[in-house]
Amino acid sequence: MLAPTRELALQVTNELNKLRHYDGEFKILTVYGGVSIDDQTRQLRQGVDILVGTTGRVLDHIERGNINFSDIKSVVLDEADIMLKLGFKEDVDNILANVQRTCAKEIQLLLFSATIPSWVRNIARNYMKRGFKVVDLAQDLKNKTARQVSHLAIECPYHNRVAALADVLICYGGNAKTIVFT
Repeated sequence: MLAPTRELALQVTNELNKLRHYDGEFKILTVYGGVSIDDQTRQLRQGVDILVGTTGRVLDHIERGNINFSDIKSVVLDEADIMLKLGFKEDVDNILANVQRTCAKEIQLLLFSATIPSWVRNIARNYMKRGFKVVDLAQDLKNKTARQVSHLAIECPYHNRVAALADVLICYGGNAKTIVFT
């Protein structure tokens, strides 16, 4: 996952860490400039499942031979419009070209952007082999509130969720379509 700034890379990592108890354990590494590259190199060599980083530091690791993209499944460009607006287009091109060169299989490329100017669309066209789909949440979700879905939210500690779920299922007997534990 590529992010335009250290702050956004750290924010993405924090959100990914929230998913850990849902999907088992996976190793996440955030790489960005201004900190020791040696610590990041050591962690990369131990293996990671998800790499989140700024383009400059990811390129540093590529040039040092620290990153192996052969098993990569997806590349995510978060805030692609900002990343490219800040002048990182060449860095993004270099990273994506390296991914294509070292990965034998087709990968999934996801671009998240608040705006989709023509140059963001051009990046998508250049790197997405099967075309691309634009999902405009502002337009696609406009006036599409679910009218026949009832939601139930229950705040409970993580260790009590199984017991709470059992109680909810007994009480509502399948009438609740969505149950969210917070």
